[in-house]
Amino acid sequence: MNNERYRAIIIKNGRLLVMKREKAGRRFCVLPGGSIEVGETPEECCARELAEEFGIEVKPLRMIYKIKQGLTRQGFFVAEWLSGEIHKTDAEEYTTNDVEKYGTYDPSTIALDELDSANLVPIEVREQLKRDLAEFGTELNRPLLEFKCGWN
Repeated sequence: MNNERYRAIIIKNGRLLVMKREKAGRRFCVLPGGSIEVGETPEECCARELAEEFGIEVKPLRMIYKIKQGLTRQGFFVAEWLSGEIHKTDAEEYTTNDVEKYGTYDPSTIALDELDSANLVPIEVREQLKRDLAEFGTELNRPLLEFKCGWN
C-alpha cells in the first residue's frame, strides 16, 4: 500500500472543491487527491488525481501543508482550476460494485462557511485551513506548515 498522498486546495467563486463521501453511515468531505505513482512528482500526482476523479485540469502552485497521519504522509497544494467542469468520471471510485466496503463518492464544492457542517476531515486540516483563510485570504499565500493528524 502506498502511504504517500497529495491533495489540492482549490477555491473558486468562494467555494472549496471537495469529494463528498458517505461510508459506513458517516457523511464527510475530503480535499481531492490520492496516492502517488512510481516515477511521478507530487505535482503530477495532484494534477492526475483531479483529472481522474473530477474531470478537471488543475495546476498545483505551492504546497502549504505536509501532514503525518499514522504511517500515511500527505501534501496539500494550493492549486489553480484551469479548465473543465467537475463531474463523475470512469475512475474506480465511481465504478466499484462494492459500495458497502468503499462507500460513495460525489465530486462537489462547498461554501467556505460550510467547512464545519460539511465535516471536512481530517479535522486538524480543516481547522488550520479556517485559520489560514482568516489570516491569508483565499490566496492562502503562507509558508509550508508540517503537523500530525489523528484519524477522524
